[in-house]
Amino acid sequence: MSSYRYKARSEAGKSVTGTLEAPTRDAVVTHLEEMGYTPISVREESSGSKKGGGDLFARFEKVKGKDLVMMTRQLHSLIQSGIPILTSLNILEKQSDSDLLKRTLAEVQEKISGGASFSDALRQFPKIFDDLYVNTVMAGETGGALPEVLNRLASLLESEQATRKAVKSAVRYPVIALVVMIAAFFILNIMVVPKFAMIYGQVGIELPLPTQIMMMTSHIITNYWHTVFGGMVVLAVAFIRFKKTKFGHYQIDKLKLKLPIFGPLFTKLAMFRFTKMLATLERSGVPILKIIEIVSMTVGNDIIGEELMGLRDEVRDGKGLSSSIMKRPIFPPMVSNMLSVGEETGRLDDMAESIAYYYDEEIKYTVDTMTDLIEPILTIFIAGGVLLFALAIFLPMWDMIKVARR
Repeated sequence: MSSYRYKARSEAGKSVTGTLEAPTRDAVVTHLEEMGYTPISVREESSGSKKGGGDLFARFEKVKGKDLVMMTRQLHSLIQSGIPILTSLNILEKQSDSDLLKRTLAEVQEKISGGASFSDALRQFPKIFDDLYVNTVMAGETGGALPEVLNRLASLLESEQATRKAVKSAVRYPVIALVVMIAAFFILNIMVVPKFAMIYGQVGIELPLPTQIMMMTSHIITNYWHTVFGGMVVLAVAFIRFKKTKFGHYQIDKLKLKLPIFGPLFTKLAMFRFTKMLATLERSGVPILKIIEIVSMTVGNDIIGEELMGLRDEVRDGKGLSSSIMKRPIFPPMVSNMLSVGEETGRLDDMAESIAYYYDEEIKYTVDTMTDLIEPILTIFIAGGVLLFALAIFLPMWDMIKVARR
């Protein structure tokens, strides 16, 4: 038997809360209905020790992007069919495969039952529902077009997921190859090089430069491994903390845009997010100043986010969106030119959607090209590393053969 905490509403409309022991959650719901109550939320309570462990692991829990997209799609369909918001959320809570999303939807239902709007309830969970999600929902509530807004929001989230998946697939191979190279370097220096160093030391021949470098690194790694490992940990922690600071995050984002191969890709990703969000929020009826503010926080790059905040100030002072963008070289000319056409024709959302589609295709092409370019570069890099290891180990052997023949 498990303990379930419930919140329900009586026939008189009074809110009732309490705890029941039951084998399943459905049994609690059935019991409440038999008592004449309308269940609002039913959640299983954990024991003290289990709860502490659950809280620890809960810190690392995340709602997957695909689960959020599916939930948004299903919520659109349910509301479109005329099902009330609370009933829709209750259905989604039961169907969700994510424990964190289940708990969150249950709490959202509680807050709505307590008088909060749907968007205000979502705002209480910023790790799952960001500003873009909440403000889009709020625009749908205000304009009385929540189903349509949820449909557009789901499409935006799907596009984001597809783009992230494409980028991850592009960098996965280089990362794996780099990790394998580093692992091979340490294995050779710890297990192979010391044995050859002992042999070469007994012969007393003059060692070539590659072998001297390899023996020196092997000596450092085998004798001062704790210092090397500690230094790597310190550097990793320092980098993570530096990245979490506002200044550090800004500098890293600045560096991303200047990288020789990945820089153009990061720029295209930012432009895609900017124009896609602009189109979605514009169609949802969000004011332009609020759109720019939301996009600046969710575009994924502090440099472009800062430019957008400056853009918002200019638009607030009465300047046009496209004319303000033209003065900022970080935005490609195509973006400002097409948005200018959209402003003049009153079809800003359509132009932004067209730009987003263009950059979506460009990102796919760039990822494919980058993958084709990285593979031969990594092949040369790996071959160079293997050649260096081979020369360091086998060059002295040739000298030993020469000595032996004499």
